[in-house]
Amino acid sequence: MEVVTSFPTYFVGFLHTLCVMPTLVYVVVVALFFGLITNKFAGVIFIPVLAAAVFIAAQVIGPVVINNAALTMPEFNLAFAKMAVACYAVFLVLDTVVFAIKKLVGAIIDR
Repeated sequence: MEVVTSFPTYFVGFLHTLCVMPTLVYVVVVALFFGLITNKFAGVIFIPVLAAAVFIAAQVIGPVVINNAALTMPEFNLAFAKMAVACYAVFLVLDTVVFAIKKLVGAIIDR
């Protein structure tokens, strides 16, 4: 129960960490890409899972490519599960917004 009650606090902290520069670029690129490839409304529910996985992979691979750091795999524990759920929630909202804007612009152009 403590995991569920502490998640909102964790989520707010997670949102604050997304405003750091390399992470912000990852979020914007991943959200735009997966929001634009979503074709149907049902995809809005499932595509953020892929977006979260790509974002987590970018977080792991980014320092290796940019700073020539050692590759370290994240530990699959409760903290990782919290981060994965928070990533899903963030990309669910962002991909839905991009998908809605894409559909709106498409409807305006088709007139």
